Amino acid sequence: MNLNKSVTGETIEKYENKKKHYQADHVADQYDTARWMTPGRRWSNYRKLLSIGKAIDSAVALNKQPIKSALDLPCGTGRILQTLFSRDIRVTGADISAEMMKVAKSKFADISLQSGFVRCDAEHLPFKSTQFDSVFSIRFIFHLPAEVRQNVLKEMARVSRHWVIVDYRHKYTLKYLLKRLKCKLGLTSKSYYRVSRQDIAEDFRNAKLELIRIFPTFPLFSDKWVILARKK
Repeated sequence: MNLNKSVTGETIEKYENKKKHYQADHVADQYDTARWMTPGRRWSNYRKLLSIGKAIDSAVALNKQPIKSALDLPCGTGRILQTLFSRDIRVTGADISAEMMKVAKSKFADISLQSGFVRCDAEHLPFKSTQFDSVFSIRFIFHLPAEVRQNVLKEMARVSRHWVIVDYRHKYTLKYLLKRLKCKLGLTSKSYYRVSRQDIAEDFRNAKLELIRIFPTFPLFSDKWVILARKK
């Protein structure tokens, strides 16, 4: 399967606009409140963090050594930082938005496991090869245009010594089937695609990553997977 044809994220124009959108003080300041304002969203976040924790524990068990250093890309306002800190992982946060990172800094200013924050573009990471034990990327990859997604995954693999932990939206839900049915019946003109496991495996092969294990955030009801991949 040609992944660039079958798996579509945002267009390049939308992606560039979104990068600009998050580089605004008012967006960053209101992000946490807007994103987690409902019980449903808070529950979804709780389930996502649980799955990230399981991915970390699985990586540690497989490698028989702890993850000591990590890159959180993009770190945003620090959504997953506490999960990493709780496992004694020293974290570098990276994001295109200095405004979002400013919020994260204010929340975790006194955490000794914080290595700092770096403003950068995910396609051109200013880090040495194999600098981190693991790279984490949550709620990002599945939004990217195909070419950008491939570039970003390759950069993640380059700077990681062992692991890449990311999330994807997948097709194995009732919600996906119903939306695809609406498309086929002509009830909506909006295209709707979610990836298959084979799509993700191909994505990783192109970045020289091996898909190790998938952690569903809420089986049957959620279209989100947290995925553990190992550098080849």
